[in-house]
Amino acid sequence: MRFAAQISGVRGALRAIFGWVQRVAKRVAAPLRKQDGPNKFRLSSADTGTTTYDGSVGWGNRPPAVLECPRCASDIFQHNAHDGIDCPRCVAEFSYEEFADLELRYLQCPVCRSEMQHGQRHPHKFDFPEWATCDGCRYHWEFKHSY
Repeated sequence: MRFAAQISGVRGALRAIFGWVQRVAKRVAAPLRKQDGPNKFRLSSADTGTTTYDGSVGWGNRPPAVLECPRCASDIFQHNAHDGIDCPRCVAEFSYEEFADLELRYLQCPVCRSEMQHGQRHPHKFDFPEWATCDGCRYHWEFKHSY
């Protein structure tokens, strides 16, 4: 009888220890699991050197741009880098190759649609933005170039 009680006590202790180890392992692994929420943390690109939630590289993947029409000063929305640039208010039409000749008001984040911070790293080489980052959702775009 005494032996059975000892075995029962050992089993209970082992169950408690095993349960504690399971709870600790789940808490350690929880941040590493990919979920649908805002914790989809990954590197956007190896070239950027920044840690963001999402991103892209290349002129073809450039975020949508809002440009100023040189004739009527209204906003021109260019969804894709290779789309034509047509003013919705007047008759002004420009080729996508004329992007650098027009005044860029801002780039629009393709994820949350907010205005992105943008800039140039090599203003003497390029006359268009080379990077853009969204402060809202941390989306980042880089223009990939070779020197």
